[in-house]
Order: sequence, then structure tokens, then C-alpha cells
Amino acid sequence: MTPSPRTEARIAPLLAVLAFVAMQAPAHAQSGCLDVFRNPQRSYPNNTASASPAPLALRLGAPLKSVSYKLPGESAAATLDDYLGKFCTTGLLILKDRDIVFERYLQGGGAADKLLSASMSKTVLALLVGIAVSEGKLSLSERVDAVLPDFKDSAFAPATVEDLLRMTSGAALVNSFEPGAEADNRATNPMVSPRQNVRDYLRGKRERSSAPGTQFQYNGAQTAMLGAMLRQRVGMDLTSYLEQKLWIPMGAESSAHWIKNQNGEEGVQGQFAATLRDYARLGYLVMNQGRIGDKQVVPADWIAAMTALRPDKPQPPRPPYYGLHTWIPQAAGGRSFFWGTNGQNIFIDPLARVIIVHTGNSPKAEFDGNRHLFTLRDAIVRSLKSPASDK
Repeated sequence: MTPSPRTEARIAPLLAVLAFVAMQAPAHAQSGCLDVFRNPQRSYPNNTASASPAPLALRLGAPLKSVSYKLPGESAAATLDDYLGKFCTTGLLILKDRDIVFERYLQGGGAADKLLSASMSKTVLALLVGIAVSEGKLSLSERVDAVLPDFKDSAFAPATVEDLLRMTSGAALVNSFEPGAEADNRATNPMVSPRQNVRDYLRGKRERSSAPGTQFQYNGAQTAMLGAMLRQRVGMDLTSYLEQKLWIPMGAESSAHWIKNQNGEEGVQGQFAATLRDYARLGYLVMNQGRIGDKQVVPADWIAAMTALRPDKPQPPRPPYYGLHTWIPQAAGGRSFFWGTNGQNIFIDPLARVIIVHTGNSPKAEFDGNRHLFTLRDAIVRSLKSPASDK
């Protein structure tokens, strides 16, 4: 029997919900994945930023159609499901404008889980720096020793806020993600070195490898230095500043956490934790040039500066390139992404009006799915590329 139009109208929303639930069904768990990337706030001391009383609504959109991709030089195609079953992915969420077209949690996870950012936290900090600059609390040209006079003998002393944002402070630093390695990024990580006094540690750095502003040298210790400057100028812990200036105004649905050490210093370089949907809201904020509804949460010119490809500034030897604590793909055009080890990404394409949030927990810092993920990202964007429907 053919259902009447009235019956079809009644059951259509239910069918849409059932389809969406099916879309979210977890794939099988991969082996060798790390547990620490899910809900670290349950195991480590942290500061909490409260959710907004008026969360930004993310609407249910038409489900993403089947997506397949081919790696360069290979003839066989793979599907999105192939990818999700192969690598240590904990979550994948795709927005088209403000519509969720795909959302899946893996390895037994769910929408309430707080997922460790890794270095995506650096870009969160950059947004806060932009707000502080707009409030007159900092400027790009201010030196470390002007904000923190006790750093006058530190290797960081002559570096400016911009130098730190571009990873060009000139301080001689060691970067390593190998367990047990003696490295500056590990020494300033509260999950690795919980008893470290980070400010004292940074002040004690004496050697420089280059003049400030002349050489790109990626290291979380530069972000920790920037965090110390920002904390000094805003006069509060950075989680409180996040809550007041970004998390609540943005319309976050859930609380967020910054893991801290025993001195109360937050791991701004990589120890932030939030839900997949709130990471998507961060991407939406950047895609909309810092604006949520009628609120300019982050200045538009700051977002433009963060995401601008500047070949006149020191850059990594090959793409992706670097803006103000933000990664920029070779095909820039306003595109950018938050990027962290072990599979963390928020891809933002303001031209296609697409945001892709990917979280992972691979056993190696260099996520073994990256070669697939970047190609898959481009295939997803192509499948969704159409005139903007919601600015």
C-alpha cells in the first residue's frame, strides 16, 4: 500500500533521524590506539571553561553522499568507511555551513567525550591573543622582556608576540615527541612534566639559534612563552579568559578543559580538551571571520592575519605553511587548519563553506593516516562544494 502524502509528511522527520543515527554508528575499533586522547580531564588536573547558556545551534543537514578517493600514484579507490576502519580515528564531523552532514564516533566513543587537542590548542591560544590585542592588552610588536621584565637575560627576551606566533623566536629549542626524550616541548607539557615550573624553565633558556623573526622552528615551548605573556597581561588564568572572551560568546555547547601542571600553568601548547561539536564551532567561528550571529567574537582582521599566507615570513621547507599559530595549505585562498599530533585536525574552507573535524589517537605522533586524510579532505570538499546557503 502506498502511504498518503500526510503519512509521508509525518514519518519523513523520523526517517531522517534514523538515517542520521545510522550515519553515526561506530565503526569497528582499531588496534594499538591510545586511550589518553579521550577524556584526559578525568585523569589530569585541569581548569574548566563553562559552556554557553545559549549554545550555537548546529542543524541536522542532508547526509553526506558516498565519498571515495584515490591516493596519488595509486589506481585503487578507497571509501570514507575504508579510511575510518583502517586508522586510529576517534571522531569525524563535517559541517556544510552550519549543517551537520556527517558525524561519527569510533572506538566506543560518543558525543559527550572530551577529546585532547594536541597542537590544535595553539590555534585556540592564537584566537585569545587576537582578542587581547583588540582590547589593547598586547601588541604584535611587543617584546617578551617588555611584558615580562624578569626575562631580560632569557633567550626569548628580544622575541616579539608576532615572532612567537610565527614560531620564529630564535631561541635554541629541541622538539621531540619520542617518549623519554629530553625536549623543550615535552618539558613544558603538563601531562609529561607535571612538576615543571614552566615560567622558570623558559626564563632559564639562554642559547639562541637565530635572530628573532628569521627562522621557522616549530616548538610548543614558544607557545608556552606566548601563554605566559598573555596570562601576565590579562591578569587571570587563561581558561577563565577563554571562558569569558571566547567559549561562552562563541556558543559552546559543552565545557572545555585545559590540563595544567602543579603550578597551575595550563598546557596551552597542546593540552586542551573539548567535544567534537565544539571543535566544529571553533571552525565555524574562523570560517565566519570571527563572527557568531550579531557578535564579533574575534576581530575579522585578526582572523585574516592568522590565515594569510605570508611568503615574506619564515616558513616550513614544504607545505603546509604557517600563519599566526595556524596552518595554511598550499592552496591557501583563506583556507586554514588547526593541526595536532596523533590525528587532530580542524579543516576550514570558507570558499566551499565546509568544516571537517577529525580527532585521533594513533600510537605515533606522526599520524599514519595523514597521507589518506588530506586526500580524503579534498574529496569531501569536492562532494559538498556548492553556493553558500547560510552565511
